[in-house]
Amino acid sequence: MKTRVLLCVALLLIAAGMAGAQEPKPATHTASAAKPKAAAPAMDPKAMEAMMEKMAAPGPNHEVFKGMEGEWNQTVVWTMDPSQPAQESHSVATVKSILGGRYSQEETTGEVMGKPFSGMGLVGYDNILKKYVGMWVDNAGTGIMTEEGTADASGNVINWIGKMSDPTTGKMGRSRMVWRKVDDNKHTFEMYSNGPDGKEFKMMTITYDRKM
Repeated sequence: MKTRVLLCVALLLIAAGMAGAQEPKPATHTASAAKPKAAAPAMDPKAMEAMMEKMAAPGPNHEVFKGMEGEWNQTVVWTMDPSQPAQESHSVATVKSILGGRYSQEETTGEVMGKPFSGMGLVGYDNILKKYVGMWVDNAGTGIMTEEGTADASGNVINWIGKMSDPTTGKMGRSRMVWRKVDDNKHTFEMYSNGPDGKEFKMMTITYDRKM
């Protein structure tokens, strides 16, 4: 970690030096020309290193990942059409905290409509953006869903907005998701989308029950 931070600092300083070494463009002498702004003072290398280490350190918002570790049974209730009855499928998930607690990785296998299903997700908390971030891929498509989320005051509910390619339109679509911690051995994940009438409906609920 230390080596990578120092390398980043060195690259930033080199880039700053190259920018400073470029010849300035000749000034345009017009009555309305604005005075050039003074360049911001360069950050001290030690201060930059300390800032980067702070931004890279896992903190309280990453603690939720520890509670998600383990083996889980999943009950998936879903529908693509709100006018039709929901279907149910079952799968299993392995969740582990990786890279020093900075991210939570999930691998899921199961069966959907009689066909094998597998998927993988990665969730983190971005200290710079101050929000949860994530991605999901599976064998039901070729796109990558990206997610951004914020937690409520309790930290037990995270509200997400996901973006993914929509096969019905050929464009990027959006979905709303809600993750809820019920207790240490159960949590749920809900996904909402817009139906043909433009109204939001619950497309899927996944219930995670810890394997005992």
